[in-house]
Amino acid sequence: LSAADMIRKKDEAGKIIMITDENYLTYYRIKLSEGISKSFKDDELLVKKEDWYSEKNIDVALNKKIKVIDTNKKTVTFGDEESVEYDKLLIATGSRSFIPPIKGVEKEGVFALRTLEDLKDIKKYFEKCSSVTVLGGGLLGLEAAWAIKELGKEVNVVEFFPHLLPRQLDQDMSKKFANILKSNGINLYLGVSTEEIMGESYVNSIKLSDGSEIQTDSILISAGVRPRLEILEGTDIKCDKGIQVDSNMKTSVPDIYAAGDVVELNGMVIGLWGISNDQGKVAGENMTGGDVKYTLPELSTILRIADTSVFSTGNIQDYDEICEEEDSNGNKHYKLCITDKKITGGIVFNDISKTPKIKKAIENKVDISEQLEKNMSVSNIIQSL
Repeated sequence: LSAADMIRKKDEAGKIIMITDENYLTYYRIKLSEGISKSFKDDELLVKKEDWYSEKNIDVALNKKIKVIDTNKKTVTFGDEESVEYDKLLIATGSRSFIPPIKGVEKEGVFALRTLEDLKDIKKYFEKCSSVTVLGGGLLGLEAAWAIKELGKEVNVVEFFPHLLPRQLDQDMSKKFANILKSNGINLYLGVSTEEIMGESYVNSIKLSDGSEIQTDSILISAGVRPRLEILEGTDIKCDKGIQVDSNMKTSVPDIYAAGDVVELNGMVIGLWGISNDQGKVAGENMTGGDVKYTLPELSTILRIADTSVFSTGNIQDYDEICEEEDSNGNKHYKLCITDKKITGGIVFNDISKTPKIKKAIENKVDISEQLEKNMSVSNIIQSL
């Protein structure tokens, strides 16, 4: 969508066709977890309403599965054998939920949330459930767990790592966040994996690696995503973890670009909405003759659950020293990771207003030697940036 929008800004006359195998125009996937506990109409999730596509003269082909991309003839053929020609092609097929090879994973009542159709199936099934277990204690898993809690269900979260949000929080901050979730009635099972999903044809419990068993009516798997690469079959487009692109979002095949969750850039597959959006803009501009480079920003995440917000950015695993401050009631908490007298990572609880300065300081490699020599508090260091 962001590529199509950019193309139209640069080229008022060129024909634009968007193809999707879903039944819906582009919608906010990041709102799907929230949708578990809220009522909504389909069009409330749309990024742009139908009229916008007409005004921009963008054709959309819904419910179309891609069968073949012929890079020599420059055509895309659908499953119904209809085909379209292209001068420039963008592949933005995104990713799909990763389903671990757990015994019994095929049983009724096991779900993953990636599409609007998934959400509708989940909501319908959850109506008859009193207990739901989320496999995965990452960002999306915890967002979903909280939404399920808001439905009035008993919620269990099973996480293989010994602490929640292992990519975003250190052990101390993770423990603090875990205590907040526990105090809100969410059951946590950390440092264990799921060995088997029990039940005859539908879920009634799960067996964990420590031998314990949890009674549960349904399971929501949140174990990460994998790029959707199946439409590359038979092409010369290079891929490994994802479609390999350069900083112009170009693939190894002329006139073919890729952006979003499906791409691998500098050996990394990111899978974040904002980054996908920005990559689409760069691809769109370059597809119309531009020469814009995409630069990966300092990665950051924000999670809001209950009355708590958690912000994390930069490298929180490897640093020279750490500066930390907690307010008197333990509500606001700041942690800065310092390397070579520069801020290289940061975690903030319940004070989102401070986060832009931390991100900017990391990106600009700001030296804080003076602040450290004065033994300034973390909040004052952030204020001084």
